[in-house]
Amino acid sequence: MTTATVNETFALWVPPTGQFRLVHWHTIRTPQNALCSDAVRPVTLTSELTMWTDEGASPLRLPRNPRASELMIAYQPHPGDYFGDVLFTGATDVSGDVVHGLTFDQAITLIDLYVLGVTASGTGLQEY
Repeated sequence: MTTATVNETFALWVPPTGQFRLVHWHTIRTPQNALCSDAVRPVTLTSELTMWTDEGASPLRLPRNPRASELMIAYQPHPGDYFGDVLFTGATDVSGDVVHGLTFDQAITLIDLYVLGVTASGTGLQEY
């Protein structure tokens, strides 16, 4: 069994295919690297959770990402449509220059929401 160390942080990468990948944040370092785009936009979900979208995905006619929209319902009542790959990370600092990864517990909570399709408000997990 693999266990995470206290200092490890993660990001949850969700492509339109319905699959997901939990990645070590230290190997990616920026949402731009993870999404292979310079046109990323943060969507603040909570004080400790950010979703990053590729603003170039829609003009490039990349597929709609229904799983990202479903996961967003846990945090926003009418999330809208997202296209292409999205990335979930922890908080950003006030300047927006530093993006923190997800803790192990945050990552597991997101994966549970993703896999089970349970809304955060129904589980008491609106804030981490």
